This record gives sequence, structure tokens and C-alpha cells, in this order.
Amino acid sequence: MVIVHNQPDVAYSSKLLYETIQLPIFYTEDGHAVETIWGSDHHRAFYMEFDELFRPFIEKEMKNPVILSANSWEEFIIVPIKRSGEQHGFVVIGPSIQQVPTDEHINGLMNDNQMSNLDLPHWKAHWDSLPVVNRLRLLHISVLAHWMINQEALEITDVLKYSYQYVLPAKFQRNIELEIQTKRELSLSNHSSKIDKRLIELIRTGNTSELMKEWIAYPNEGVGILSKRSQLRNIKNLAICAVAVAMRAAVDGGIYEELAFTLSDLHIQQIEELNDVKAVEAALIRALLDFTERVEQRRKESMSKPIRICCEYIFNHLYQEITFDKLAELTGLNSSYLMNIFKEQIGMTMMNYIQKQRVEEAKKLLHMTNDTISSIGMRLTFYDQPHFIKVFKKYTSMTPKKYRSTNET
Repeated sequence: MVIVHNQPDVAYSSKLLYETIQLPIFYTEDGHAVETIWGSDHHRAFYMEFDELFRPFIEKEMKNPVILSANSWEEFIIVPIKRSGEQHGFVVIGPSIQQVPTDEHINGLMNDNQMSNLDLPHWKAHWDSLPVVNRLRLLHISVLAHWMINQEALEITDVLKYSYQYVLPAKFQRNIELEIQTKRELSLSNHSSKIDKRLIELIRTGNTSELMKEWIAYPNEGVGILSKRSQLRNIKNLAICAVAVAMRAAVDGGIYEELAFTLSDLHIQQIEELNDVKAVEAALIRALLDFTERVEQRRKESMSKPIRICCEYIFNHLYQEITFDKLAELTGLNSSYLMNIFKEQIGMTMMNYIQKQRVEEAKKLLHMTNDTISSIGMRLTFYDQPHFIKVFKKYTSMTPKKYRSTNET
């Protein structure tokens, strides 16, 4: 039994923490090498040097716990050991991971760090072995650990705020304040708010022709600097910000939110792939026009709120089973009444509308992929291939095979 007089025993507290949260814990005190480990030592051995990873964070005097995110997605909690107001060591909890990375994330990491594909199996095995812990639970563990080790009560917001302040150099905040003061003193303005608001309004109202006219007159100077090191990076950052604003304006203008987010992701991914300033500018105007044209098309479709809810749900669930009862539940209307007003406003029955939308989706898949006709029909929930062919021919006057051969590029 451990008797605690003034300050909790760190080793005992760390052991209790491990038994409670079941995450690896590394512990050192008063300058000694890391000598106490609860949990598997495998994770620590994966790094070249334990001290190399944590020294930049533990050499500074720590006030509160810090959540450290490594470049390879692992997360650690660093808890200072404080005695008589001074730091005497630290406890590290982790590693954990918020989620197992997808193939896209892995490819990006490999490219960013110029890692060899030969190392990929080792990294995948490492990530698969890590406990999955979301950010909220990490924050609560931080608060618990700090209380057990230092007898100081914190809120999770204290840990989150301190983590960001601790990791980000203080000079960044000072530089921001100095830049603001300089621009106020010299009466400098990075953005023409009237022009920006005008562009946003044109996207929101789907006014494609006026958007083009406004873009031609848009000033190149005074649009802000988001990277001081690279003009290409600066233009990319500005373009990404513009796409994000345009996406929100398009949602306000009536296009489906899920569609807007998908479009935003795709346009930003394309911008990131470009290596020429003019190409980035062209990709940006194409993105703005894409959002505006879709809003324009949506505004031509006059429909009530319940029918709009139905159409958006159908759009988002073409690859899943769609029932009239579910649509009635979403709108709060009787299913028979809903089907009647749907036909009045859309001009076709709900069943025919769903079939037509699935056929339009099938046309895209036939044109853009090499998937078999049967697999496309199955993905879009048609009963079987004959049923798919029959419905497809009903709306296009040709079979899927004929459509694919006619539209081959």
C-alpha cells in the first residue's frame, strides 16, 4: 500500500492510470532516463530516439498537460510532474491514434515525408497496433492524469487551449498583432469587401453571366498574402479560401449540402495538384462557375420545402434502398399526400423520379468507368441486369451497352 502525504506518488499514480485507461505510459522524474513503462514497449521502440521526439516539448517549463500530435498521426499526452511549483519530470501517455488512416492519407504521408514504399508494411502494422482514442477522450484523460499526479483541477478546455498555445511559438501571435497594427497605421486593406460580397451574392443567386463580368474587373492587387515564401503557394491558399467561401454561398443558394462539400473537396484537390499560377487561377474560376451554374440550375426548379427535402435525400441515397415511408417521415407528411404533391411539382411520380436519377447516375458510371453493366445496375439497387436494362432503355431509348459504345471517347 502506498501512503501519500503531501504529493501523490508518481509511479503509483501512473500505474493506476494505466490500469484505468489501458494506454501505454512512460514516466521519468528528476532528470532520470525513462525507466518505467506500463504497457507494450513496442511503440516506444518504433521511434529512433524517445528523447528526440519529446525533448523540444519538455525542455520548456510546462504549466498544464499538452496533447502532442506526431507527423505520423500518433498522439501523446505529456503531463508535467510539478512539485513546489517547479517541473520535476513528465509522464507521457500514448501513443494512440484517432482513426486508422485511409489509403489516401497513407499515400499523402508517404509523399510528404519521402518515405520508401518498402517501409509501408511496417507503418501499417504499427498503426493497426495502436489503440484508437478520439480527441475528447484524450482531453478527459489529460484532466484525470493531471489531477492524479499534481492534485490540480482543470477543465478540458484548459488543456485544449494550452496545447495549442504551447505547441505554436509565441512569436506567431506577436507577429499577427504587429501586422494588424501596421496595417491600421498605414490604412492598408487586403481585401475589397464590397467586391467580395458582390461575388458571393452572385454565386448565391446563380448569376453566371454577371459573375464572369465581375471576375474580369476583379482587382489582382490587394487580395491578400497567405504565403510569404512562395507565390504559387500563396495563389493556391487564396484559391482554396475562395472555393470554401463559394461552397457556403452555393449551399445558401439552394444546392444540396452534401454535393457542395463534395464539389469543394474535388476542386481543392485539383488546385493542389497544379504547379502553375495561371493554371491555379483557371481552376479557381472554373470552381466558382461550377457552383454558380449549379445554383442557377437549382433555382429553375420551383419546389416546396418538403419536395426539396425529398429530392436531396434521393440524391444522397441513390446507391441505397429508398422507401416512400422514409421520405414521408423526413417531411412529416402523409405518404399518399406527399406522392401527390411530388408529382404536381416535379412532373412525374416519385418512383419514376428515383428511377430517372439512377439512370442519370448510371450514364456517368458507364461513361467514366470500366465497371461491368451488371455491377453498375447492382450498385444502383436495380433488381437484376434485365431490370436495369429495361429501366435504362425507358429513359434513354437505348441499352446501357449501346449508350457506352456511343459515348466512348
